[in-house]
Amino acid sequence: MLTAAAAVESGSEHPIARAIVRRAQDKGIKVPAIRDFEALPGAGAVATIKDTRVTVGRADLFDEVPAELATLERPGTTVFVGWDGVARGALTVADEIRETSGDAIRALRAEGLQVWLLSGDNEHNATTIAAQVGIDPEHVVADVRPQDKHDEIARLQDSGRVVAMVGDGINDAPALAEADVGLAIGTGTDIAIEAADVVLMSGSLTGVPNAIALSKATIGNIRQNLFWAFAYNTALIPVAAGALYPAYGILLSPVFAAGAMALSSVFVLGNALRLKTFKVQG
Repeated sequence: MLTAAAAVESGSEHPIARAIVRRAQDKGIKVPAIRDFEALPGAGAVATIKDTRVTVGRADLFDEVPAELATLERPGTTVFVGWDGVARGALTVADEIRETSGDAIRALRAEGLQVWLLSGDNEHNATTIAAQVGIDPEHVVADVRPQDKHDEIARLQDSGRVVAMVGDGINDAPALAEADVGLAIGTGTDIAIEAADVVLMSGSLTGVPNAIALSKATIGNIRQNLFWAFAYNTALIPVAAGALYPAYGILLSPVFAAGAMALSSVFVLGNALRLKTFKVQG
């Protein structure tokens, strides 16, 4: 089963596919060549090994799933392997939660943001993962396909929410493109990166609260600079034009006017450079 699954999944970039291939490599299995590979977004993949068309993925890709396979209850994602419409075996791929993921979720919630989990995994596994990282069970949407993720993002937007989507896989691309802000994990697939607005170079979720915090700091800096520029020019342009001369006989020398203008630019630039001191978390 592992040999057949690894052969088919060798043509895919999906994290589950990479895990299966890596397991086969760890066991020293020589993976056979495939042809006519076809990815089934949100479901699995199909390819031909020698003369057999092998399917790897969800149970609903098969016409028949034996009872001993259909009733498997193991922690993680169950991937079925078979051909001729019949599931012949199953593999389980378990998610390993990064230590920083829980911290990232708590940081987002501390900012008053709602955090949702959209997962193609079954409800049991999705809610288990959500509980471990601190996501409310009512904010878990499980067993969804790529189009379902897109539709869920659109539903949240229609309810008046501004939605940021974080993803790393091919299945996440439609939702990343639909979201108000799409954030792709830099270690993810090229398609997800192309569909996103922001690319987080590390594979850690701590990049999400860091990106939000840096964005807020940048907007605050821009507002400070605009206020300074308008206030400074509003005060000094009339003086340079001679507004104080009739009453006080004060004129602003062109030399001092040029210096004052330069000082304004230096202040704005210096304020902007303060962003270099921004400290990221994690």
